[in-house]
Amino acid sequence: GSTRCLAHSSSRGGSPSRPVRCRGVGGPLASAGRPARFPRPRAMETHRLLSPPATAGPDRPLVWLAASCCLVFGGWCWLAGTLALPPARTAPPPHCPGSAASYALAHDFFGGDGFFDERQWLFFTAPDPTGGPTQYLSRADALGGGLIEQGEGWAVLRAGPRETRPEFPEHPRRQSVRIHSRRAWQHMLIAVSYSHVPHGCGVWPALWLYCDGAEVAHARDADRCGPWPENGEIDLLEFSNEFFSKTSLHLGAHAQCKLDPVAVRGCGPFLDKNGMHYDCATDYFRGKGSLLSFLDGPKYGCAPNRRDTWPTPQQLNSAPGTFVFEWTPDAMKVWNFVAANVPRDLADGAPKPATWDASKMWSFYPLAGDGCPGKRNLRPLNLVINIAFCGDWAGGDWARAFDDGWAGRGFLYDAAQQLLAESCASRWGGYGASTPRGACDGFILSRDSDAVVARDAYFNLTGLKVFTAVSAA
Repeated sequence: GSTRCLAHSSSRGGSPSRPVRCRGVGGPLASAGRPARFPRPRAMETHRLLSPPATAGPDRPLVWLAASCCLVFGGWCWLAGTLALPPARTAPPPHCPGSAASYALAHDFFGGDGFFDERQWLFFTAPDPTGGPTQYLSRADALGGGLIEQGEGWAVLRAGPRETRPEFPEHPRRQSVRIHSRRAWQHMLIAVSYSHVPHGCGVWPALWLYCDGAEVAHARDADRCGPWPENGEIDLLEFSNEFFSKTSLHLGAHAQCKLDPVAVRGCGPFLDKNGMHYDCATDYFRGKGSLLSFLDGPKYGCAPNRRDTWPTPQQLNSAPGTFVFEWTPDAMKVWNFVAANVPRDLADGAPKPATWDASKMWSFYPLAGDGCPGKRNLRPLNLVINIAFCGDWAGGDWARAFDDGWAGRGFLYDAAQQLLAESCASRWGGYGASTPRGACDGFILSRDSDAVVARDAYFNLTGLKVFTAVSAA
């Protein structure tokens, strides 16, 4: 996928290399015997990061360490924060350019013979390309094990129990599901209604699109996709542990696609949460091992997200609604509407996004103009929904309180929060491992994680529709 971890998107393109009619379903709680040294489970407090950090008293010695950092690197810290902030706008436009005027329904995943119909989805069963202890199941195994369930107007995809297979006794795994749509679309609008999205330490869920014909066995048009991410990946909903959600766009390492910052910021306070200055080229291993990697380092793709709407998964679950992704030749846009604010035209099945309030957008990717000739490499993309564990992102950032956001608040704020805020490591410990990834694996494969995974690590979707444009804006 996206963002800051080194092989975060290797899951994307490595070779097998978010009126509700649903029920509250989180799966049965497994027994969880826990060593006394671990604190009682409670909700992590990453939501505090949406507010200014509280002033600490003398009994908070780490604050003095952060203050010392500011004294030493004061000028640099100030620049790191202020230069990244988008310029203030007193009157943002009511609508942003690039939308189609109207759409008609092309496919309803809740129609036909049920959401998990194999005529709609391929079930990915290869080893987890992100390197985590994830065992993806076939449809038959997922259905038999209760990892997928469906009813009238709802579908649940959840994480499963721990397992050890006789052929690989030294490599225990935790069961999960990863599904790829058989159909692919280019230039469309996707609406995903949800009542719950997965979260938790060691959990890495995603709802995303990429050109998967070269990656998934039995996919149609297997020759239409080049090596990932040459033909594109778009992350609509993705986070790990209890981090903020964000969207991102990935093109090949040599793609020329740098979004116009004036156009991006002209539609609202969007900043690149990947810190790539809106460059959508992606190469996670560029400059790795080089002494000058800070000057010529990895490329993480572009992620223009509103700086005032960085929700945690718990916040999404507290106010369920509908994600919307629109892709036209001129722009990509992402919205999230709480249930009470879903536009009437969308609820009626004839969305007109050109009329929607731009202040409700999460992300804006202007593709018109000369800055992104690389968009010609984008091919029809397949929809993917999965829940992974640990690996390059959730495991690699086990000891971090959050993985991004410093660009909008300043380096010092980031440093202070990493020192003071709760992380998965401070909550659950290291499990005797010498690395963060080892600690994450230790937790997710222990009894300590059973109850919280069963309770929190599931998608409950209440709608999923794809629309195609019937008229230009």
